[in-house]
Amino acid sequence: MLSIVADENIPHVEEAFSSVGNVHLLDAESITPEICLRADILLVRSVTRVHENLLKQSPVAFVGSATAGFDHVDRSYLRERGIPFVHAPGSNADSVVEYVLTALLRLHTLRMRTLEGLTLGIVGYGNIGGRLGARAASFGLRVLKNDPPLEKAGHSGFVDLETALTGSDILTLHIPKSPETYHLIGDAELRSMKPGAWILNTSRGDVIDNQALKRALKKGKIDAVALDVWENEPVPDLELLQKVTLATPHIAGHSVDGKLQGTIMLYKAVTQHFQVPGTWNYEQLLQDKLPSPLSLDPEPESSWLAALAQQLYDIAADDARMRKILHVPQNHIADTFRQLRRNYPPRRAFDRHTITEIPPPHVQAVCDGLRVGYL
Repeated sequence: MLSIVADENIPHVEEAFSSVGNVHLLDAESITPEICLRADILLVRSVTRVHENLLKQSPVAFVGSATAGFDHVDRSYLRERGIPFVHAPGSNADSVVEYVLTALLRLHTLRMRTLEGLTLGIVGYGNIGGRLGARAASFGLRVLKNDPPLEKAGHSGFVDLETALTGSDILTLHIPKSPETYHLIGDAELRSMKPGAWILNTSRGDVIDNQALKRALKKGKIDAVALDVWENEPVPDLELLQKVTLATPHIAGHSVDGKLQGTIMLYKAVTQHFQVPGTWNYEQLLQDKLPSPLSLDPEPESSWLAALAQQLYDIAADDARMRKILHVPQNHIADTFRQLRRNYPPRRAFDRHTITEIPPPHVQAVCDGLRVGYL
């Protein structure tokens, strides 16, 4: 049988791939060149760097990453070796969108500022940004779209980055890591934003110059910041961590359903490539342990949506867990950050939830924005 080396944090990976081959589960740090000498298939998450040093002596004939991004994989090297590579684009897109919407509703509560009528600038309008734009309108947000590659490909309705920066009350970033996006948002860009603007980053930490962001926060230029990604992960800047409004450890896409979709996409790719019959019943897993219907007091109406969002996903609890990093020794910060990700509590996709009653003014936001089922 095929020998499969897999990151133990890929959900249900042993259950899924045991019919394909012998599955060897390891923590990401233990996936070494020596381990890969015994692997035909390598399945990873973003912690494992897949490059020549890892694979040059190995018989690995297929690499899969159960992640939307792939900046941890040297795809050029894999192409030179003729090793197929697949990842899971869009698998956690809705999870990230739901994180952003929850963060906005939390900031609405903390800053006592209504979302309706504000302008949301979305930088990067792909799998995540596009879905966010479609759902944000349900909250009365006006959307500015910025995505030069999509605009160059002939899509319409986009604005340049300067317009997105100067015209947005809220800026949210959904772009891949690349030389072009490194420190895309720096001192000049932050200065050009509206006074009191909000910034959210769920893409990659170094898309924002974290030192410039600290300077902007010290000057009071930026009113609120939600960061899920950090420069120099897994060791975030502790001064910045203290200053941001919401802080989380790179878990925006970590819903149960989003991570499971990543496994499903790898499973389909592997069984197709190796022409192995698919026997794993993943559909049943998606329906397992669905949350009980939600019921909220309709008053006060002004905070009802935020209260619902907190029941769907308690982002404040994630923020509190992240801030524990401030109280651990410097040499334990990286391990603490990794443990927060590894031991992340279950969070279901919003469309797995149902609700029994919705105040009439919020029906569109709940059904089209949050996409909670209305019983």
